[in-house]
Amino acid sequence: MTADPERRLAEALRAQARGGGRPVPPPRAEPDRRPGMSVRTALLLALLGGGVLGTGLALLSLLAPGVLPALG
Repeated sequence: MTADPERRLAEALRAQARGGGRPVPPPRAEPDRRPGMSVRTALLLALLGGGVLGTGLALLSLLAPGVLPALG
């Protein structure tokens, strides 16, 4: 009769070492990405917007002199 409790204890310890029968979640391939704009995209859009604005002001000052106020 002493073998039965020892066998059950050994089985319980083996099951606990294997994870107790609970499914182990698979490891994530990559961290979750938050929705929204990345910093790289924001900087690129700001650079393009500044280029368009600068080009527009340069053309305006060349094609229509006197429209923009003088800075000096």
